Amino acid sequence: MKFYLMTDLEGVAGVYTWESREDESRENHERRCRQRRWLAHEVTAAVDGFFAGGATEVIVNDGHGAGYTIDLEHMDPRVQVINGRERPLWLPCLDETCDATGVVGAHAKANTPGACLCHTMSGTIRNWTFNGISLGEMGLQAAIAGHHGVPFVFATGDAHACREMEELIPGIVTVPVKIGTSKFSAVQCPPATACGMIREAAEQAMKVIGDVEPFKLESPILFRDERNEATFDEEDPPEHSRVINAHTREIEAEDIVDLMHKIYGYPKDWRLLDFVPAWKR
Repeated sequence: MKFYLMTDLEGVAGVYTWESREDESRENHERRCRQRRWLAHEVTAAVDGFFAGGATEVIVNDGHGAGYTIDLEHMDPRVQVINGRERPLWLPCLDETCDATGVVGAHAKANTPGACLCHTMSGTIRNWTFNGISLGEMGLQAAIAGHHGVPFVFATGDAHACREMEELIPGIVTVPVKIGTSKFSAVQCPPATACGMIREAAEQAMKVIGDVEPFKLESPILFRDERNEATFDEEDPPEHSRVINAHTREIEAEDIVDLMHKIYGYPKDWRLLDFVPAWKR
């Protein structure tokens, strides 16, 4: 059983403000190091639960914007980790060979009232809809997984994010480790408490594989991208786009994979090298 685990930072227990990669102060350095350890411990707790629940392989995507947020020295040695920037895909290796997917450290989608650090991809986006359905990052991950027949069964993070996914995917196992009280505040449990809950829930999530249906969008897809600031020029629209007004564009696509290529310009012919590394032998 192969589990594909996406990770983010904003929903990790203890985190309440944006990560600043430009601030070179000692205080900020110490804060970032703590957050990287907290994330690693939550991921390792989830991984331990997955293996206890029957997983035989776990792929961890270090998905926060920096691309190197998980402190690998605190990671479970049984996993494979995807990290770094300028990737050929947002979710490399998430395909039909996976049995389930989920996320640790999740935040709610943009403009969710009361949600801590809510956003969708970046602070510039007001709302993303797919065939009229508003989705945040978790929903997009679920749709990509669903395209490959893979169910989204597990989410940890802000209670607002957990509720978002419970409404989208019946039967999903969620772990609220904080309750957002504003964009920059939350009621949170200590990291050790969070890890205990995450491990237990991850084991439970393995039991709902087969019961939770993959989340699938109907094809074709009409994507609407709404921005907070005036961004789009009707006289010079972005590639593949139809500009509705300065704040809004639409893209038509055959399916969610085609749409991701059109949004981000990913190479359509990318494939992982056919090679079995020593740690998998």
